[in-house]
Amino acid sequence: MSFDLNHKYWVSTRKEISQLLKKQNRLKKIEPPEDKAISFKIFSELYVLYVELVNKLTFIYHNTFQVQKRAVVRTLVESATQQLMKLKDELKDLEMSEYVYIDKALIARKLTPRDLVIWRSPQFLYRRPLEVQNILAENKLYMNDEEREVKAAKDWVPVTEAVKLIQAQERARRARVYKANIKYDKKFLKVYQRSKINYKFTFKPDQAMSIPVKRTIFSADFIKSDESCEDLRRRDDAADGAMEDEENLNILRNNAACKIQSLWRGYKTRKFVEIKKRFKEELYGMKKVRKLKRPNHKENEIEDMYKKEMLKKKLDEDFIKLINDERTRILQVRCPWMMEDISDHIRAWFKEFYDKTQDFHPYPPPVKQGTVLVVIDETMDPIEFQQSLGKKPMTKEEKKKKREKEKQDQRKKKAKLKLMLMKEAKRRKKLRDQGVIDIGYELASSQPIINMEETMETFAKDWRDVDEYLNKNHDPIVEWVKEEQLAKIHQEVRGLVDEYMRVEYELLREALAKDKNEKYKRQKVKYPKEKKKKKKRVPKDMTADRTLESLFQELKDEGIIEDVARKDFDEFIADFNFVADDTRDADGLTTLGPAKGDIKMVIQESMLGMGEFDIPKPKSILLIGPLNSGKKLLCQIIASELNAVFMNLSPEKTYKYADDLKYFLHVITKVAKAFQPTILYIEEAHRVFWKKVPPESRAIMPKLLGSSLNKKILKPLKKQDKIVLIGTSNMPWAAAGGIKKAFQKVLLIPKCDYGTSFLLWLELMTENAPEDMKEYAYSALARVLQAYTSGDITENVKETLNVERKMRLKTEALDPHEFLEYYLSKNDPPIFPPEQKLMDKFNKWFGKSNSLQKARNKFNAAKLAKAKKK
Repeated sequence: MSFDLNHKYWVSTRKEISQLLKKQNRLKKIEPPEDKAISFKIFSELYVLYVELVNKLTFIYHNTFQVQKRAVVRTLVESATQQLMKLKDELKDLEMSEYVYIDKALIARKLTPRDLVIWRSPQFLYRRPLEVQNILAENKLYMNDEEREVKAAKDWVPVTEAVKLIQAQERARRARVYKANIKYDKKFLKVYQRSKINYKFTFKPDQAMSIPVKRTIFSADFIKSDESCEDLRRRDDAADGAMEDEENLNILRNNAACKIQSLWRGYKTRKFVEIKKRFKEELYGMKKVRKLKRPNHKENEIEDMYKKEMLKKKLDEDFIKLINDERTRILQVRCPWMMEDISDHIRAWFKEFYDKTQDFHPYPPPVKQGTVLVVIDETMDPIEFQQSLGKKPMTKEEKKKKREKEKQDQRKKKAKLKLMLMKEAKRRKKLRDQGVIDIGYELASSQPIINMEETMETFAKDWRDVDEYLNKNHDPIVEWVKEEQLAKIHQEVRGLVDEYMRVEYELLREALAKDKNEKYKRQKVKYPKEKKKKKKRVPKDMTADRTLESLFQELKDEGIIEDVARKDFDEFIADFNFVADDTRDADGLTTLGPAKGDIKMVIQESMLGMGEFDIPKPKSILLIGPLNSGKKLLCQIIASELNAVFMNLSPEKTYKYADDLKYFLHVITKVAKAFQPTILYIEEAHRVFWKKVPPESRAIMPKLLGSSLNKKILKPLKKQDKIVLIGTSNMPWAAAGGIKKAFQKVLLIPKCDYGTSFLLWLELMTENAPEDMKEYAYSALARVLQAYTSGDITENVKETLNVERKMRLKTEALDPHEFLEYYLSKNDPPIFPPEQKLMDKFNKWFGKSNSLQKARNKFNAAKLAKAKKK
């Protein structure tokens, strides 16, 4: 992105932040609304505004290179994202569900639910250290030009082989066509042309050919049998004689031109109407255009991102070098003068007090920052000092009593403050139980909002005289570095000056005591206590003698680390629930369950903490749902979008480490932390917590990781670790209670609805079926086969439209009944959609394991009990 565009984007976003902060300041002053719907409306409007703001700020942040400005934008992005998640949590608490529907706020902003997607990979990706990423990228980051050419040549080898294979297949096809259209007499060695040939080879106008092929229609006869060439010549001669008159010739030309023009205009109009109709169908979602995806598009994006990171790293190194150079320059040039000025100022302070009081003020101790107190005028003035001299010094008992009284006063203040906070918390809880939320308090006490306000105030103050547009080379502002280092060095030098000026101070006091014939007593110096560093117990590293690359390669060779195909959230084809917001009951709760597309929003929000910013996230997620509902696909999409290392800890992979489990757990933990972000994946996670292991599964020891999952893997993980455990299950009720403790968040993948089924058929048929298939067929297929899972539909299209069937599409039209036959007659036993009893079983287990769903069930039960009493 160009510098100019990023600058304009930043200017407009700053205005939006200011307007948003003003709106929040107005909301801080309102009384708590008694109506729950009003609170929901306010939070939903703020949520939509923050979604737009986060999208813009992340885009700006990853295209900002100037070091000092980047720090400002980073603070804004992180604070805005944290506030966004807090608003989402508030909406979830009001909705008592993982799924939130804010259609009215979206309509007001002219947005759709798809615009709420805040995942903009690779903008949210966690940046690995370049050395670690280089291992994963096969040394692509630090290659020179020669190495790049060699690597590119190796990458082109499979492409060359593919081209050769296509050419061979094309030659074989041409030979088959030739053989099918000739008759060869072996006895007389003659070739006879057949009279009637049904074969017709056509091509699509927009389809590029692999190699030039002559398109032939073998049944065509280009010379008409009833007209010879001589007859045509006679007609031409007769026409020449009849057109000697100039007027007749012009009339004939005009008629011919009109005919051509009318035909051309008709063709052009029909073509325009067809294009317009196609555009409307695509706009309404009735048809789709087949899109070609670049195979290495995602890898190239990530590589470009890390190249930007290399530039940022270079600018950071230059900034650190500038700081060090400036510090060295100040120490060499200004430090001696600085020390002399500080010494003169302290001596002047000595003299001022001696002239007025004939004594010296006690030297400020280092625990109170030394003579900084003199500069900020927090020492006693001469009158106060004289009054203090007349007082008797306090005894040890008096000092002790004074300290105890101060401690007692502090305890009373803390207890009073704690009591006030408890009363305020009880008041808010009481209001929340009644469905009333104190919006003003929630916004006023939000730390992310406070951080944003402080950052914007600091930016407005510091950057008002800086023209950002002129700094296209991303140079740091040197004056700020000078001021900052000068302040730091001044503080350090003052500490050194205080040490030798304290010696001078004691000499003056000793001389004064001799003059007054008094006993000299040296002043005690109180230094700040050094904080004792807690000795953390460092666990023994079992693989200290091995490199990370070797450990990574070991897990990859054993099949624990798997390569994941590049996929994005668009490949999880599902539609959103567009009617849930209109089905609210008297309590403002939605009565219609979520659609399959809503699960994508919940997962994306859970994965925000796996990015670069400090955002809360769950340590573990469990996806439950029937077979072929897309659970594993979602896990692969998450790993691909995060550019994460994918570790498969399923029982089929881990049973071989039963003899050395401690070593295995150590290696996966070490590699996961070194190469984070990392996805730890367990397929059919209920097997790890099985109540009773089936005899056929005992060989793979499914419960091997059951006891170690919490203690050895999840518990050592810190908040800032970009590691998450994701499990899938189609029988969660078969597991013991440990599965609920191991997985912090449980998500149920909803069953297919009509919208999801239609989008799925439309997408799959666009990629596999002919383009002339009518749109009503998609709607009929989606309606009839709506109850089937997305995996079953995908497998149906794959098997029904195989290579053999695709070759017969031109001669034998596709019948929608073929898809129904696949389920009923081509499989033994027939494939049926998941029963409603099974989905009820999933809903029941989900209601006991998801905290928000438990709260909603409890609320509904209380409401039902209250209705029965009436």
